[in-house]
Amino acid sequence: MATVAQIRGAMLEEAVLYLLKKVGYKIVREPLDSVDSSDLQVNSSGLEVQGRGAWHQIDALAEQEQTPAFMFPLRLLVEAKCYPNQRVGIPVVRNSVGVLKDISENYFTKHRDVSTTSAIRFNYQSAIFSVSGYTKPAIDYAVAHQIFLIEYRGIPVIQPVIEAIESLDESALTNAGTRDISEVRSRFRKILEDRYPDDYLSTHFTESGIASIQNVSEHLNDIGGSYFGMLQGRWPLHLLTEEPLPPHVFEDDIVYCRLRGERDGNWRFTPVNYEPGQPGWFELQFFLPVELAEKMRSTWGDRELIARTKSQNFSFVSLSGFIGGIWRNVKIQLDERWLERYLRQNRN
Repeated sequence: MATVAQIRGAMLEEAVLYLLKKVGYKIVREPLDSVDSSDLQVNSSGLEVQGRGAWHQIDALAEQEQTPAFMFPLRLLVEAKCYPNQRVGIPVVRNSVGVLKDISENYFTKHRDVSTTSAIRFNYQSAIFSVSGYTKPAIDYAVAHQIFLIEYRGIPVIQPVIEAIESLDESALTNAGTRDISEVRSRFRKILEDRYPDDYLSTHFTESGIASIQNVSEHLNDIGGSYFGMLQGRWPLHLLTEEPLPPHVFEDDIVYCRLRGERDGNWRFTPVNYEPGQPGWFELQFFLPVELAEKMRSTWGDRELIARTKSQNFSFVSLSGFIGGIWRNVKIQLDERWLERYLRQNRN
């Protein structure tokens, strides 16, 4: 029987995959979805990826089709946790580390014979998505083992999605739904993809559950832009916008921006050459990487120190995604002139 945490986590994972697809990731639901299916299989519990020592159930798997030269194709192991009043702890991260290590080492076990070149070697990465943050031991362990932590807490554009998911409880599923969470995910996914009418949900969702799922779908469609970036080449960010990024602003590969933030970790990049209401205006909303969030909170009362911290830790973001229907890799650059003006204003 599915628990409330499992129901919410499954729906959040599907929402994350939906946003990953907008970025340009290919979602792997079954072996034939992948460029190489030799280490994938499907059983009664869902998709499995072969590791060195065992097969691992992976409910959310994505491949990046845009692969830079001299890099193996990327496979991303996705896990999402929706705990409204509880931070994600070290057991979740520890499990991700173990699974990632075993899967990453499988290639060498399968291909001891150096003449075997039929299978593709993947670069595996693991990311955990949360709506409620992470404990300090979980953060320390993730950083040590290069597990990426993404947090959605406080990002305005995705909050309605999270609230709709959190409204799901035991009464949201029928008896058939509580017995088969994989089918629940599948039906929700097909609704998101507009492949079936809403009454397709009725065998696995109750009336209240259908209302919540409709809200999730509606609010996900309100997110106009989904992009991933690396802050300073070190910290991953999921940047979201209400509208797609305006292509004419990104005719060059470097766009200069302001950086605004709140103490709770909700931050946004906005273009220096445009103001709200103008055609080139945008807000790239994101939550601070967890390590930086603590640093900013500890210095929040000192505006000049915060500005210096911005300059040192937020100077650029390498951003990837579709802009004007074309997959792009661009740089969001913190405008130093704007930062200096900001400092002068706060000294006076």
